[in-house]
Amino acid sequence: MVAILPLVTIFAPLLGTLLISLFWRDLGDRVARIGIGALWCSALTSLATLAVVLSGETIQLALIGAQSGVMTYTIVVDRLAAVMLALISLVSLIIHVYSERYMVGDAGYIRFFALLGGLTFVLLSLVSSGNLFWLFVCWHLVTWLLARLLVCNPESSAARDAGQKTFWVQSFGDAAFAVALLILYGSYGTWDMTDLFARLQAAPASLTVWPGLQWDCDVPTVVTLLLVLSVMTKSAQFPFHFWLIGTIEAPTPVSALMHAGIVNAGGFLVNRLAPLFGLAPTTLHLMFVIGGVTALIGATAMLTQTSVKRRLVYSTMGQMGYMVMECGLGAFALAVFHLCAHGLFKATLFLNSGSVIHKARTEFKLPPVGRTDEAHTFSPMTWTTGLVATLVLPLVILLVVHGVVSIPLQDAQGAVIFLFFGWVTTSQAMFTLYRLHTGASWAVSLTMLGTLAFIGLTYLWAGEAFTHLLFPGHGIAESYLRAAEWNRSFFELVIGLAAILIVGAWGMIYGKAKGVSLLMPAWTETLRVRAYVMFLNGLYVEDLVRMIGRVAFRR
Repeated sequence: MVAILPLVTIFAPLLGTLLISLFWRDLGDRVARIGIGALWCSALTSLATLAVVLSGETIQLALIGAQSGVMTYTIVVDRLAAVMLALISLVSLIIHVYSERYMVGDAGYIRFFALLGGLTFVLLSLVSSGNLFWLFVCWHLVTWLLARLLVCNPESSAARDAGQKTFWVQSFGDAAFAVALLILYGSYGTWDMTDLFARLQAAPASLTVWPGLQWDCDVPTVVTLLLVLSVMTKSAQFPFHFWLIGTIEAPTPVSALMHAGIVNAGGFLVNRLAPLFGLAPTTLHLMFVIGGVTALIGATAMLTQTSVKRRLVYSTMGQMGYMVMECGLGAFALAVFHLCAHGLFKATLFLNSGSVIHKARTEFKLPPVGRTDEAHTFSPMTWTTGLVATLVLPLVILLVVHGVVSIPLQDAQGAVIFLFFGWVTTSQAMFTLYRLHTGASWAVSLTMLGTLAFIGLTYLWAGEAFTHLLFPGHGIAESYLRAAEWNRSFFELVIGLAAILIVGAWGMIYGKAKGVSLLMPAWTETLRVRAYVMFLNGLYVEDLVRMIGRVAFRR
């Protein structure tokens, strides 16, 4: 009886897609009801599956073939898979319900619901697959279906270009994924993930380049480096993020599903193959750098955008960079929590963006006269609040929580996760308040500090809860943190330089506000304007790719 639950969760959306594809002529616009009914079944059984798995029972089914064969289709629903099944099915259900009325009148209405149900089925199959071959098949099907879903309206040339760009960029990462799996199979001789993890711990393996020709190397490092390419393309890491920007041409529900689920796939893949990544410290260090760069670029570019959807896109890019950075620090469970939280709130934001854009177009209003200068005046209270929130509050929370939670954050390099989170979040919050012309008041200041403190405490508490949830075994989570540790001296140097840069930036801003040119040289103003323009244009990555495409195809 228990085994039926994940089967219904996974295959109900597929059944809905098949019914829509077969009877769409008779159903017409009623196809939405078929999709919504299928997702209701999937969502309810996913919650029941999660409850069963949390009680201590992992569900494992072999539907096709022997357990370790290449074509074996196995379903493994452990705690990670159960959480992902619930997240995907619930988000997809909300999007289905929202789209029933939102997509009315669209030329691709029926095609949309058929592809949306099929993509949901593939995502559910991806997170529950226990076989590496089928994991890759689902991974590439996500690429193919997403490219098709982006072009629900074939008459839009911008949507067609976005679909093609998405397909080719993600296919590049899929090719790296395929090579990595071939190396794994050639080195360890199994497609079953459970067997693979056991063999990884047993003994090192040599890489078979050609039958009879072996190369002694660190197989986990080589494989994970290839997988990082796939993570970068699927999760929009710099400089492969440009495909994500073009997807704003797709219908809003497509954007919601993509930003709430598909773009998070990189974080899931790292967690699913955590025992493999735990044996590759070099790869983890590289992921930390890639994620950190992506988070900074995405967050900065977001603050310069004037389009609602482009701001949300760059926000997603920054959050995905942060998720990858968490993986690079060995905080795999924290990355899953970040994945879930981001999926829920970003789906809400994208679904709401349609009404915001419509209201802006129909209720155009100019800002009140005289408010701009008032909002831009210097206030010691405002800058003091920002300084405390940026530098002091994260450290205080970190020290307080160290005595509450059982994760040794203070003693591990993973503490930088929270500090970075505090800095970026505070900077975005303050800049948003500044642009909204809220003015300076103790109410705003205390509200912001209290909100950030609540977010920080919740974040750490949830990180501990997800760590115990996903890695209940003794010492497993700690081993990943240790594997990701940097050289102590180098780590302290990086943290010291980051602190100096942040304090220096605050000093320069304070000096500019007080008219002290010594702290704010004239050349920095020119640099600031040029940097603003560069980030407004996404560091010209889109233009560079477009130019390369024209040269390659001679258009």
